[in-house]
Amino acid sequence: MIKNYFKTAWRNLKEHKFHTFVNISGLAFGLATAILLLLWVQHERSYDRFHKDYSRIHRIIPHMDANTVWEGVPGPLAVYAQSVPEVEAIVRVMAWSGLVLATGDRSTVLDDFTVAYVDSTFLTLFDFGLLKGKTMPLFPDPNSIILTESTAKKFFGEDDPMGKVLQLRGENFTVAGVLRDFPDNSSLAFDAVQPMAHYAQRFTANGGNGDWKTIDTDLGNYAFKTFVKLHSDANPETVGQKFTQLYKDARNGESTTVFKLQPLADQHLVSVDGNTSAARMVQVFLLIAILVLAIAAINYVNLTTARALVRAREVGIRKVVGASKVQLFLQFIAETALLFCFALLIAIGLIVLLLPLYNNIAGKQLHFSLANTEMWKVVGYSAVGTLVAASIYPALLLSGFQPLQVMKGKMASGRSASLLRKVLVVFQFSISMVLIVATLVISRQMAYMRKVDLGYDKSYVFSASLPDAAVEHIDAVKNELTNHPGIVSIALSNVNDITNMDNSTGDLDWPGKPENSGLIISQSLIDGNFIPTMGIELLEGRNLTGTAADSNLYVVNEAAVRAMGLTPPYVGTPISFHDRPGTIVGVVKDFNFKPLKEKISPLLFFNWWTGNRLYVRTTAAEAANAIKAVERQYKKYAGDTPAPFRYEFVDQQFEAKYRADQRAGLLFNIFACIAIFISCLGLLGLSTYTVRQRVKEIGIRKVLGASVSSIVGLLSSGSLWLILISVVLGTPIAWWTMSNWLDDFAYRIEIQWWMFVVAGLAALLIALLTVSFQAIKAAVANPVDSLRDE
Repeated sequence: MIKNYFKTAWRNLKEHKFHTFVNISGLAFGLATAILLLLWVQHERSYDRFHKDYSRIHRIIPHMDANTVWEGVPGPLAVYAQSVPEVEAIVRVMAWSGLVLATGDRSTVLDDFTVAYVDSTFLTLFDFGLLKGKTMPLFPDPNSIILTESTAKKFFGEDDPMGKVLQLRGENFTVAGVLRDFPDNSSLAFDAVQPMAHYAQRFTANGGNGDWKTIDTDLGNYAFKTFVKLHSDANPETVGQKFTQLYKDARNGESTTVFKLQPLADQHLVSVDGNTSAARMVQVFLLIAILVLAIAAINYVNLTTARALVRAREVGIRKVVGASKVQLFLQFIAETALLFCFALLIAIGLIVLLLPLYNNIAGKQLHFSLANTEMWKVVGYSAVGTLVAASIYPALLLSGFQPLQVMKGKMASGRSASLLRKVLVVFQFSISMVLIVATLVISRQMAYMRKVDLGYDKSYVFSASLPDAAVEHIDAVKNELTNHPGIVSIALSNVNDITNMDNSTGDLDWPGKPENSGLIISQSLIDGNFIPTMGIELLEGRNLTGTAADSNLYVVNEAAVRAMGLTPPYVGTPISFHDRPGTIVGVVKDFNFKPLKEKISPLLFFNWWTGNRLYVRTTAAEAANAIKAVERQYKKYAGDTPAPFRYEFVDQQFEAKYRADQRAGLLFNIFACIAIFISCLGLLGLSTYTVRQRVKEIGIRKVLGASVSSIVGLLSSGSLWLILISVVLGTPIAWWTMSNWLDDFAYRIEIQWWMFVVAGLAALLIALLTVSFQAIKAAVANPVDSLRDE
């Protein structure tokens, strides 16, 4: 029986080749697009969920005030956890990037490593695979280090790294373990980990932080990302309140900090300040995947119901000779399933073919493996959902024809089926309208973020870290570089990345400061050349000179004087910064030193010591020579086995901050175009069947003198009216959707009326070209051919 169903289905598919081609193409493109999108969505939502107890792991986030949220917390919270019964375990993490590692004999020196200090409970919370070593104790002594598998191979090849020595910051560390490389869907990713006990020793040996001599008592340094594993019945909100009260008690009530717990599974998609732009983009991609599948299913429903008249007599004859409604229903389901199998195979082929390009655009390493059960879930949900959506209604419609009415030429369901097709076409192109508007808005927002006036000049400026010996001879280095013809100016600072200056403090006082003001201000060490080198505008007062005479003088930005409630003139206002009394000597114009999703916050420049980050302004023609000049100075002072010289252009640092957004925007544009293409494919099929149904009418009209243009207008008008309705319905949906999306950007474009006009005209033009193709073909045909059998 089943075999006969599929034999008949195969015969029907071969007989109606155009119908089969359009349906298989639409479904194949729809499935391939949706599966690729869902693989991306699945990867984004899988971050940190590979930990067995991820649902019980939370990150502690300090809310300094209504507008200021930091990523780290003070070290003593790990001590307070002992008096919070809901906490099963706690771990502190402090990561450093761009570090140099070397073998004990310095035969191999490599840089650009990320190394983290972690508590010994690290593997109690997290399920990172330990290939060599012991989980408890994780570190035999404070001078231990655990490498990832790839880091170990870089230094020791295939040799056993256990017990070998590595140098870091001039100290020797013994390899005590090897971790499996961190998964690419982990928010935590390091090249090596060290014991927090070692950092604690260094902290105390260097005098601590004022009156606080240990990291377990230092209440002022919010330096540690801290994670807690709660008991299964614990309330995260209650735990946060307990940490808040314990910290406030330790500060004798003088604290406005509120500690909240963020689930580990949210860390990748929700920033610490609650910004959900990344999560929203995932939701948008999930919605596009569902809509693409819906469009592909709608195409099949529309094309199948449009052919109902063609197949009505087939159904009538089958019923007359004894076929039941259930048998006919199963026959049409089998036909859909067979067609769907071909579409799915083609879709899988497209995915395998396009996945490398897709990964390159997305900046990910997604894998399509038949052995991957998660992949089969994505394919299965996509396939079954689309198959059910596309097959049930057409099968019910076609199997429900009454033989007597069919033989008389009466189709009771013809009008309702036609109405449904019109509704579905309106739905399809309403989606297309929204996607066209979204493409315009996202593209313009991404372009705006790249071109927005940052308040400083990032063009042709690069930075490089100098070795300590070069900093000790900085005057000689500056003199050498200043005389180079390719260097316009140079400056020294502790700012590693001017596009994300995240070193902040609350240790600022001034006359009239309100009690518990909670002002948090970013702080940066600069010399006298930094402000002019970066093209930052000085509004009032003077710049720092970079000499010892300026050690108690400060330059602040406009946001700082506003937040402090100062009135002009600002120069001469006494302040105390880290308990060092001084005076505001200058005010600079606000500039963006954080990602553009954040508003400009208070900033203070000071000059207490010399930084080690060199900023060099050059020109397009002399950039290569300027880099070589800095490299010569680097090697001159770096010793016999230096780390590789590295530099970064500021504009490239800026672009890197928004690369993920730009990639997501590009992917959105590509998949939006595919969705629109699939919609047009369905419209092409519908217009083809409409023309075929009216071929004799067209012939008669031509014989009676109708022009080609009038016939094209007649055949196109019905579809164009549906598209016009789609534009009207899609416009408010597009405006609401994109307004919500833009709300996550502190600096954003405004949605303009012309975007909807352009989108509407584009939708109409696309539909007109699609429908006119068949209409013109029919209008120019010889009427004799269509009327020959009359």
